[in-house]
Amino acid sequence: YRRTVNTVFQDYALFPHLNVLNNVAYGLMVRGHDKKQRYMAAKEALDLVRLPDYGTRKPSELSGGQRQRVALARAIVNKPKVLLLDEPLGALDLKLREQMQEELKTLQKTLGITFIFVTHDQGEALSMADRIAIFNQGRVIQVDSPHNIYNRPNTRFVADFVGSSNVLPAAFFSTVPHSQIGPLDQLYSSPDQWASLRPEAVRIVESGGTPATVLSLNYLGNSTRITLEADGLRIQSLVPSFGVLPNPDDNVHITWNPNDVRLLAGEE
Repeated sequence: YRRTVNTVFQDYALFPHLNVLNNVAYGLMVRGHDKKQRYMAAKEALDLVRLPDYGTRKPSELSGGQRQRVALARAIVNKPKVLLLDEPLGALDLKLREQMQEELKTLQKTLGITFIFVTHDQGEALSMADRIAIFNQGRVIQVDSPHNIYNRPNTRFVADFVGSSNVLPAAFFSTVPHSQIGPLDQLYSSPDQWASLRPEAVRIVESGGTPATVLSLNYLGNSTRITLEADGLRIQSLVPSFGVLPNPDDNVHITWNPNDVRLLAGEE
């Protein structure tokens, strides 16, 4: 509590008996700021989160998104060096969550302080972060940019955990003609290695690739996830829904760009 760190809690933890202005000003009161100073700072914080006229309301009179903004204002009014956000968007519906993601990113740039955003939603982490840390059993497995976390996972755990991925024995990718392997010639000398290939990188063609059988299709709106079997392995392909789609039990071929195959370092 003595550190210049503040927290936005998952359940917001607003005081129900205080109005919005007093909720936001509470931390300044604890620190001994006079009433005029703390109310002025609280109003500025409410302006930042776009709630300038909500100071007299009680938390029970606010929507979920508004309560989240009040919790943010209360956290930033003390001007912390680091702001810890503990899954603050988990209780919001999808559209409001996406809106708040953008607002949080804008607020972070405006304030210029470090936000540590805890989330189990991989898509949320990828869309919001400058750097992502992946934890497994209390250990940091990989710290990297969102692009590298998704496209260049270091281990099987990261590849499986972030988004969805085809984590397959590296030997599977060595079954394609040698001319297609390109920079991944090393796969031949690593029979026990695993490799990752994202579903959107798997293309379905009529001929010229690895033979596969369509097992099922899962319509997702703008895309369709297709489950296939090739060489006894299950492989996912993510394709646009507006194209021509195969049917279950169809025999097709699959192909991919060798540069989209990512060799993995180990189990963890």
